[in-house]
Amino acid sequence: MIVVVMIGILASIALPVFTAEANESKAASEVESMFSKLRIAQEQYKLEKGVYLSTGTGETDAFPASPTKTPQSLAAAPASWTALKFVPPQPEARCSYVAIAGPPGGGAVGTKGAGFGFAAPQAAWYYLLARCNIDGDNGTDAFYFTSSVDSRIMSVGEGH
Repeated sequence: MIVVVMIGILASIALPVFTAEANESKAASEVESMFSKLRIAQEQYKLEKGVYLSTGTGETDAFPASPTKTPQSLAAAPASWTALKFVPPQPEARCSYVAIAGPPGGGAVGTKGAGFGFAAPQAAWYYLLARCNIDGDNGTDAFYFTSSVDSRIMSVGEGH
């Protein structure tokens, strides 16, 4: 009987940890592939037009509109994504994405961009922001960030 109780206690501790790790892995995998394709699209756009393109007017203007636990279709992409000639690496996404771009030394960086320590450089710039809610909990979302200045993917709240 004691062994059964011990196994139950260990399982109740291990299951949430395993679930959080699985959620973190799902989000990180999706974000890496989306950011990779978005970086390529941004660089190609800059070669053609001389500037980077914002896919929204601000950080809250993301696509899909809000992140969910269930994958959402990316088929009805906004016009800005079409102008960027962005082709998603998969037909669905759990996270929402936005690209914010600005001119050399200026432009609105946004609260999340500033929160990741991003400051507008003396060259044309962009940053990519992903918001994920993989666990379906409305209390906390995970945010992922990368930019034209630093290609590392930084995150806050992974697993949520």
